[in-house]
Parts: sequence; structure tokens; C-alpha cells
Amino acid sequence: MSATSVASSSISETGSGGDPPLILVLAESFWGHIQKVTFELLGDARKLAPSIKGRAEVALLTSPLKSEGAVRELRLYLQERLHLVEHSLLENYSTDTHLCALEVLLNRLRPRIVMLGATANGRDLGPRLAARMGMGYAPHCLLIRSGTAGRLDITRISHGGRVHVQSAWPMETPLIITMKPGVADAVATHPSPRELNVERHTVDVRKNRVRAIEPIPADPKTQDIREAERVVSGGRGVGGPEGFAVIRELADALHAAVGASRVAVDLGWIEYARQVGQTGKAVAPQLYVAVGISGASHHLMGMRSSDKIVAVNTDRQAPIFAVSHFGVLGDLHKVLPQLSDRIRQHKAEAKDVTESAKV
Repeated sequence: MSATSVASSSISETGSGGDPPLILVLAESFWGHIQKVTFELLGDARKLAPSIKGRAEVALLTSPLKSEGAVRELRLYLQERLHLVEHSLLENYSTDTHLCALEVLLNRLRPRIVMLGATANGRDLGPRLAARMGMGYAPHCLLIRSGTAGRLDITRISHGGRVHVQSAWPMETPLIITMKPGVADAVATHPSPRELNVERHTVDVRKNRVRAIEPIPADPKTQDIREAERVVSGGRGVGGPEGFAVIRELADALHAAVGASRVAVDLGWIEYARQVGQTGKAVAPQLYVAVGISGASHHLMGMRSSDKIVAVNTDRQAPIFAVSHFGVLGDLHKVLPQLSDRIRQHKAEAKDVTESAKV
């Protein structure tokens, strides 16, 4: 019997032994750190579970070398059971290896819904996993909730974000969902770490033909801004395409991607792929620097989930300051070069200290 037919017959049940339907969140890690989208998915799963009389749990695929740090990080957030799959070949993401491990895990757990982030890895893995398991697939989702007549109502984006598609799925249909990062609120940390209910799983992935050797950090100049950890965006206030020179200089110093407001894109100062906002891309980096951007609502919708927001503007009344963690009132052509120089100086000093410690 094929893997697909096994999955189809087993997953369609309510749950193992009549258990409540399982919503399984696939945690995503990079360089041993849990990515923010994981906690956004967990927030959605916690909201959905009671409405379908189900339960939420989390799965983490990693290597024994990286598991301790990742589990320690998850302890700050989780109250759900953690399914831990460890193997040396799972240290770095590889399509075949992760697909093989998840096929084994899903056949054991028989989840009703599997949630992934619509990240580069999630977009790669989601459709393949759905095909392998014989499950439905709903990509790039914005919202999922329990509907009427025993259905799941799902809102997702299509056509490059220009169209919102609403669909209804029968509740009994096993489903894999990729959720757009930066849309949902991440769950909050616990006041103090707690002991996790960890269930360990053993899988054999050695037969895979492809192995990931090591991850190579993305180049922010070519990286999709949705995947960037730091973004520096320019708006009308930069004054023209030449004004983006200081934006790029700061981005280089921060090892950040360059973004832009809709106005800057509409004026032809920068390409559409860099647009942040309701009609562009939603980003949720660790650091978002808004330069010469007033803070219109359609722009805020695309970046307000950022961990830290820094605004540079000459208008004291600019709405961007209301959502910023730090604000600089001043001329960007004076502020940004000084900031770039100070960052490079700090990096050089830190490098000298590190090299001195090695002697």
C-alpha cells in the first residue's frame, strides 16, 4: 500500500482512539533559533482549536546538536505538547529529508490540520507534503476559522496579493495550511519557563539521495523582503531615486534588505518587489527602519508586526511615530550617514575585541 493511501485512510478519522481532532503546528528554526512565524501559527491554532473541539500541538524537526537550544526557547511559549524529531540530517532544511520525516510523523499522529508558515521552506514543503499524504492544501492563508455547517472558512491571498480568495473546506477533510507571516499576533511568553510535555520520535531518513551540508545566509540585496531579518524602507521623504543611496548605505551597514512605501514605488523610484504594505508585501522583521515614510494605514498594515520599529522623519506629526519604538526627528540625509558610520565603527570595534580575545 502506498504512503498516500495509508495517510488517506488513517487521517480521515476523528483522531487516534476517538481523541479530539489535532491541529499540528510545524515549528520552523534557522541557525538553531525558532522563527517568529512559529509563534504566530501557534496563536492561530490556539484560537481555532476550541471552535472545532480540537487540540493544538507543536512539532519540531531538528538535530541533536540544535535541539537543546530550540527546546529551551520553546519553553518560554508553549503549554502544548511538543513532538520532537531528532536526526543529524535534520540540522539544515532539505526538502527530501524533511518530507520523509514528516510523512512518518503524520502517519503516527493523524492530524486534522497541519499549519506551516508561508516562508521559503513552508512554500517548498507544504504542497509536497499535501500530495504525499493525500491531504488538502490551502496556501498563503490570512485567516482560518470555524464556519457554519461543519466547515472551515479560509481566507487566502492570490495573484500576487491583489486578490483575496474565500473558501470553505469540509471539517472532516485533512488539510495542510501555510499562513502568511506577519499577519497574526504571536503568542506571548510565559512569566517563567515551564516544563514541556515532550514526546520524542525516531525516524530513519538516511536513504534520502539529497543532503543539506550547511545553510548559506541570504544576500539582503537579492533576498525577498518577507524573509529578511532587518528592513530599511524609504518613502516620499527621500526626495527621489537618488535619495535611496543613503537608504542602501544604511541597509548595507545593517546587513538589511531595502524596502519602500507605495508612493516611492508609484513614482518609479524603486521596483515593486520592494513595496511594503497592504498592496505590497507584509514583513515582520526583527528591525524595521522607516525613513521619510509618513505612516499611512496601508503601509502600517504591512510592517506593524515588526519586533522593533525605528522612524526617521522631519514631520513631528507623522503617524509613523505612533507605532515606532524609537523615533528620530531630523533630516535623513544628515541622520543616516552618521548612523551608518557609527554602525560600521561599532562592528570594527567588536571585531578587534574578538580577535584580541583569540590571542
